[in-house]
Amino acid sequence: MADNESTTKVEDEKKDNAPEGEAEDVLSLDSLDEIIANEDPEFAKALGEIGPDDPLNAIYEEGVELEYTLEEEIKLWQRSTGLRQKVFKLLPFLPKISYRIKMKRTVLRLSWIKWKEQAIQNLKNAGPSFLAWSKKKAKGMQAGIGTGLAAFKQFSLVKKLAFVGLILVTGVSAFLIYRTVTKGLIPHEQELFIGSFSEWAQSKYHYDPKAEMESFYDSTRTAQNILLMKKMVVNLKRSSESGPNPMGAFEFYVEGTASEVVVEIKDREPEVEDLFLRTIEETTYDQAASGEGKQLLCERLRKEVNKILTKGYVRRIFIKTAIIKP
Repeated sequence: MADNESTTKVEDEKKDNAPEGEAEDVLSLDSLDEIIANEDPEFAKALGEIGPDDPLNAIYEEGVELEYTLEEEIKLWQRSTGLRQKVFKLLPFLPKISYRIKMKRTVLRLSWIKWKEQAIQNLKNAGPSFLAWSKKKAKGMQAGIGTGLAAFKQFSLVKKLAFVGLILVTGVSAFLIYRTVTKGLIPHEQELFIGSFSEWAQSKYHYDPKAEMESFYDSTRTAQNILLMKKMVVNLKRSSESGPNPMGAFEFYVEGTASEVVVEIKDREPEVEDLFLRTIEETTYDQAASGEGKQLLCERLRKEVNKILTKGYVRRIFIKTAIIKP
């Protein structure tokens, strides 16, 4: 009984003294700033610099409900005057549409603010984040290299040599493939002659070959390298229109590409004349008598002479005199 009475008295005393304890707690909270300032002035200064949140910079959260309701939108349309009130009476469902539009616009605006703030924070943290990511990757790479080296040390000598050989073969193969694709495996031989000076010219000019070009050899400003051959009398082949012994007397003009060609023909005139005679002897009377046959004869003479020349070639051969006897 004595124990129960003492316990009851203690509990009653605690209940009676409870307001005083709460007052002491409240008093200690009020004097907390003073205690912090005395014990740690720097921490107190840092707490003083922390202010309330700026409502303008608040970030919208999708889970927060908007306070504006559909009933308020309906009341707004009901209190309106003029044309809006008339439209509301005709179309009472317009407040719902207007409310949805306003909600969508508000959500989009708040989402844009949220995205902008997140983008700014991401840009501010881009440098430190990239640095941390780089350090993490470097540590992972270092750990991987260390693991690979440790495994390589445990290989036998044959496996080590095979691994090194595989790396060398791979490198050489990659180099050969690159060289084949870019420059070719075997370098091209250097060209000994220049096909065109256009690659070395400082500027290029284009002309119409049919209207603006003049032949170099047919130009009046170019010297004509023409030689008159001696008169040649030769027997022709018989034909149905000729007699038993047809003959012809010819004089030819020979035009060379350069003066050296004319000089060479003049120096070798007996040889060239004999070549002309042997070629004309193979011509029939009918061919020598016709205009087309004379042109073919000049073309044959030009080809035969060009075979023996060494300092150029003959461009054209003209007939000065052609006397044909049946």
